[in-house]
Amino acid sequence: MTTTTISTSRRSSSDRPLSPARSLTIPRPHGPDVHVRWSVRADGDFHRTEVPLAELERRRRALVDLPWTMLDEHHGVIVQRVSHAGEHDGADGDVAITGALDAVLGCWVGDCAPIVLIGGTSELAVVHAGWRGLAAGVIDVAVAAFGEPVVGAVLGPCIGPCCYEFGERDLAAVASGVGARRSDVTATTREGTPALDVPAAVRAALGRHGVEADVLAGCTGCSFDGFSHRVRNERERHVVAAWQGSAA
Repeated sequence: MTTTTISTSRRSSSDRPLSPARSLTIPRPHGPDVHVRWSVRADGDFHRTEVPLAELERRRRALVDLPWTMLDEHHGVIVQRVSHAGEHDGADGDVAITGALDAVLGCWVGDCAPIVLIGGTSELAVVHAGWRGLAAGVIDVAVAAFGEPVVGAVLGPCIGPCCYEFGERDLAAVASGVGARRSDVTATTREGTPALDVPAAVRAALGRHGVEADVLAGCTGCSFDGFSHRVRNERERHVVAAWQGSAA
């Protein structure tokens, strides 16, 4: 997949400087370009159910000044199809898919994997994939929701195996859910204990569909400038936003 990294600065309505937004533009030869942008700590908390809606909207518009859809995520496999910008904002689900232009799909996370799936010509999805979602096959469900081949993916910042100690039974459940051997998704923490390798699990699930992923940023537990529930018990969430069409 050909990618071009861009860097922009956004300001809030009060003209308070925010951190430089991290951005990626992915050209599509036979469709609109796909844009991905992700927040850091200085951009604030993007927790969909804990931040007051007026403040959440201000932060969202400061990051990408277009209408957003952010689902109320529950580590499941519910899919919401967004037919126009802003539809289903706050609805239950862990997969949002759209064929609309300039409709921002936001995935808010603290350690889980935020995944952007890119269709060949006109569709785009975001997937919230924690270990329970991976075990339940959420990536397979998301790919199946497309009406066209999925030709690429972007994996946003998530927890790395360095910081994610994990039990043997749950490792087996994740491996089964992504169609991999347990050894394929198992690593060790810095302390030498068994760990879940979330990026490896995501790559395994995507690989079953012939899709490769571009991987962004680092581990939310120790190297990415975002929030971590697992390592620091933080309630705040950063966000990965994706849309197709104009570069807002």
